[in-house]
Amino acid sequence: MTMLEKCPEGGKVFDPYWVPDDWSRLQYGRMLWKRPKTRARLLRHWSDARHPYRERFLEQFRVWVEMVLEANPEHDEALDRQLKEAGHSLRTIIREIPPIFGGFY
Repeated sequence: MTMLEKCPEGGKVFDPYWVPDDWSRLQYGRMLWKRPKTRARLLRHWSDARHPYRERFLEQFRVWVEMVLEANPEHDEALDRQLKEAGHSLRTIIREIPPIFGGFY
C-alpha cells in the first residue's frame, strides 16, 4: 500500500487546492527526514551553491520546511492552522520543500 493509498484524501480536509503531487512530496520528504544521515545529506544538498533554490530555502523557508518535515502527520490540520497564523499554510510550505537534483546529490 502506497502513502497516497493510506491517506487518499491527503490534505483535502483543510486544503481546497490539494494536489496529490504536493502531498506525496510531503509524505516522502517526511520518510527521508526521519533518517539522520539522509536528513544531513538533504540539508547539504539544499544548501549547496549549485542548488537553484538554495537562497530561497536558506533565507526564507528552511525553518518552516524543517518544522513541517518533523511534524507528526496526525496533526497536519493543527499545523496548517499554526502556519496560517504565521502567514503561510501547510500547502505553501510543502511546495517550498526543495527538489533533489541527482547530478550533485
